[in-house]
This record gives sequence, C-alpha cells and structure tokens, in this order.
Amino acid sequence: MLTMMKRVAIGVLLLLATASAALAQTDTVTTTSGETITGEIKRVEKGVLTLSTAYSSADFMLKWDQVASINSPRQFVIETVDGRRVSGTLAADAGNKAVQIGGVTVVLAEILSIQPPEGSFWSRFDSAIDFGYSMTRANDARQLTLGGNLLYRHDHVVDTVVGNVFNSSQSNAPDTQRWDLGNDFRYLMGDRWYANTTLDFLNSDQQRLDLRTTIGGGGGRYLLRTASQYLTAGGGVAWTREDYTDAEIATKDSWEAYLGTEFMTERLKVVDLVTRLTYYPSLTIDDRYRINYNLDLDFNLPANWYIRVSLFENFDSAPPADLSKNDWGWSNAFGFKF
Repeated sequence: MLTMMKRVAIGVLLLLATASAALAQTDTVTTTSGETITGEIKRVEKGVLTLSTAYSSADFMLKWDQVASINSPRQFVIETVDGRRVSGTLAADAGNKAVQIGGVTVVLAEILSIQPPEGSFWSRFDSAIDFGYSMTRANDARQLTLGGNLLYRHDHVVDTVVGNVFNSSQSNAPDTQRWDLGNDFRYLMGDRWYANTTLDFLNSDQQRLDLRTTIGGGGGRYLLRTASQYLTAGGGVAWTREDYTDAEIATKDSWEAYLGTEFMTERLKVVDLVTRLTYYPSLTIDDRYRINYNLDLDFNLPANWYIRVSLFENFDSAPPADLSKNDWGWSNAFGFKF
C-alpha cells in the first residue's frame, strides 16, 4: 500500500512538472524574417532577448531589433527609454511593431528591458568591476589598476557611479597614483530631455592635485537612444575647488560652465564602447579651460567576463606655477559584468 502511494505521489509530481513546463513554453516571438519561436521568455536587456526552448538545453538569444512581435500570458515588467515602467501580460500589436501591456501600447523600439516581476528590482542595476596588473622587468616598473561602475535605472531616473584607481612604481623613481570618482544623476523628462547633477573627485600626483572637487547641475538631450546604444549632449554650471599637495599653492575656488557629450554602443560584434568628453570653460578665471576625456573598450568574453582597454586625458590650460597641464594614460584590465 505504501509503495503504491509513493508511486501515485511521484506520478502526480511528474504530471505537475510536465504541466508547468508546458505552461512555461507558451511564449511566442516572431522575427522580422517571419519565423515564429515558441518557448519561455527569460528577459530582454542590452538589446538582446533571451528565450529558453524545449528543443535546446542552452538559452536562445536574439537581437532585439530582429523581433517583430512578442506574446506571453505571463506577467512581466517593461522599462521604456523615457523611464516608464509598465507591468502585465504581453500581447503583440504587430501592425504597429508594438506590444500591449497593462492597458497601454509600447513600441518595441522604445523598450529598454523586459523582466519577470521577481527579477525586476535587480534588473534596475548594471555593474562591472575590473582589475589590471603589469610589470616590466627591465626597469622594474609596475602598474596596478582597479575600476568599477554602477548604473541604476528606475521611474525616470538614471544614476551612474564610476570609479578608477591607478598606481605605478618604478625603481629609482617616485611612486605615482591617480584616482577618480564620479556620479552623474539624470531625471528623464520624456524620451529625450533630462535634468542632471554631476559630482566628480580627482586626485592626481602628475598635476599635484590632492583633491579636485567639482559639483554641477544642468541638463541635456539624448540625440540617440535605443536598448543597445545612446548619444547625449548637455551642459550646465559647476563649482570647482582645488587643493594641491604643495602647501605653497593656494586652494582655488572657481565657477565653470560645462559642455559634454557621451556615446555608448553595444552593437559592435565583439566590443562595447563608451566615450565621454567634457569641456569646462572658467567663468571666474580669465583664459582658463579644462578638458576631461575617457574612452573604454570592453572586449566581451564568455559568461560576462571582459577585457577592458581604457584611455583618459585631463587637461588644464592654466595650471598654477609650473605644474603639468596634462594628466593622461591608458590601462588594460580584466573584469566581470553583473
């Protein structure tokens, strides 16, 4: 009797598991070439739709711009380029290249991400950390780099934190270091315009900066924005305070305007690119301006690992005394995105 009950229980569990699997495989995706794929939608992020299918043990991945329509009776949370978050089931509106969710129609091209409700909180974050070390035996030179970034998106808000540390040593030469930490907070107003605040800290032995603090506010516009790339242009006003390692150089407080642009793309085959350029003309110091430039190339490896090549330039047209106008360099690092 006990053996028979065990068999019945196992049979019921198998039946429930089979029914659950069958229910999960009810999502459909139609591609721009007319193919229909049935499976379980896992997520859409960074311009890629991930789908599990019954005929493959590995997840199926499809570029989002190759999707013509999408259907699912399950609950999802959609985030759009203008910061809206809508939840509900997915119903295709193929005629308009859109999806109906939560009583509204969202154009596919305006979707940044699609996540199940249980994963929607963590889907608001994108982060990465990388580490690099190099050594040259001939002159006993060593370089250590550490970097990281954190991106948060939620209800019209995009908040980015970026930090880097560079340390180099060489025999018969003093050790040098440089570190920077920045935050850019944006409040989206529609799908293009945004208001923003900026906060930047810089320490540089090359320019004998103990700490440069820049706090600013302004606005900008997305000239281009899709799930996998964007281009922005903006500007505003900033207050800057500069403390130097040389006690004989007086601390400086000044006001600056700033004009900046940023471009990001994940549409290249093997590399992601982010580049930023900011121009700071001084409002209180005659004939002075600063330029900050950064370029990050991430060569993608399996399982979210990457190799990063970075280039930075910090230029000051009128530094005090005989200090260097330029602080530039490049680094290689190995990192992980999560």
